[in-house]
Amino acid sequence: MTDPFDPRPLPERSGSGDAQGRRAVSLPARIGPVELGMLGALVAVRCPRDLDPLMQKAGGQWEPGSRRWLIERRRMGPLVRELRRATDPLFRRAGISLDEG
Repeated sequence: MTDPFDPRPLPERSGSGDAQGRRAVSLPARIGPVELGMLGALVAVRCPRDLDPLMQKAGGQWEPGSRRWLIERRRMGPLVRELRRATDPLFRRAGISLDEG
């Protein structure tokens, strides 16, 4: 079984993308304090509790045993934009750039 928070990149899948013909966009491993990882067809998200409303808005399901949210891949685009909007000001204020790796 693979760890959804493993920092190694996932292997590329062959094919032209999803059913609409669009290519799947890779997810960042981290957005500020939020960790993202693939878990089958879902995305596993670990984040601070103050970001729970964003996860609920994205249709996330809380998994209490592993303390993470499970969110459908198709809902991640809007969630990633919201997370960047929510976390960037906090890190900018502290003088930390999220673009540095």
